[in-house]
Amino acid sequence: MHLGHASTYLLAWLQVRATGGQLLLRMEDVDRQRCKASFAEAWREDLRWLGLNWDREVAPQSTRGEAYQEALSKLQSAGLIFACRCRRKDMEEAVRAPHEAWGNYPGTCADKGFPFDGAVAMRLRYTAEALVLRRADGAWGYPLAVVVDDGDQGVTHVLRGQDLADSESSQAFLHQALGYASPSCLHAPLWLGPDTQRLSKRHGAMSLRSLREKGWSAEELLGQIAAALGYIPDPSPCHPEDLLTAYNTQPLRKEPVSHAEVLPLWA
Repeated sequence: MHLGHASTYLLAWLQVRATGGQLLLRMEDVDRQRCKASFAEAWREDLRWLGLNWDREVAPQSTRGEAYQEALSKLQSAGLIFACRCRRKDMEEAVRAPHEAWGNYPGTCADKGFPFDGAVAMRLRYTAEALVLRRADGAWGYPLAVVVDDGDQGVTHVLRGQDLADSESSQAFLHQALGYASPSCLHAPLWLGPDTQRLSKRHGAMSLRSLREKGWSAEELLGQIAAALGYIPDPSPCHPEDLLTAYNTQPLRKEPVSHAEVLPLWA
């Protein structure tokens, strides 16, 4: 977990605690190659350290294949998916040319009528963004998994990164197509490194584990996050509960948080 993850989870925690809801912890581990059980346990450890408790943990996505297949079959019966044979190289070449509005996908295979068997990706027939619902290697796409999970687990409110705001319309379409009510969505500000790119693995110094090893306490770290989000006037140590009043009275920050706003953490 890096600083941006911690900030987003803090905002989700505040949202739920402010409204009297239940906070669910869900391990979104559909990526078979990158996800390991040890990573999930590291997240739990980081959240406990920060004092960001959850009410219950739901089934990880790696165990939910049957539910996703049922949803995919329903969409297929409704004519809402198509088979795509595009390779990464095909995609890169196609998006350089003018094309219809398919988000980052140029719609190459949308009307080809390819059979659904074999090594083909399953895409949503939604022209704003033809989301991949199942990859050619059989791995489930995050957009399908998260919509089915939200529907089955009774999720009513979602808070995710600002970078995912553009996918809300296609996810709302998926919710409706599968008979689910769309959850209310808020978007957390992104955290940027000195290279002006959002925090990721390449910014290893911003992992909570590395910050702990440098001697930062959970309260000090939360103070830095809270000040950057505008909930306290200066980065003094605090606890999550201290921020509830500010969360209820101040609008959610939209613009990204630059590294310059939390320079002590980069020392």
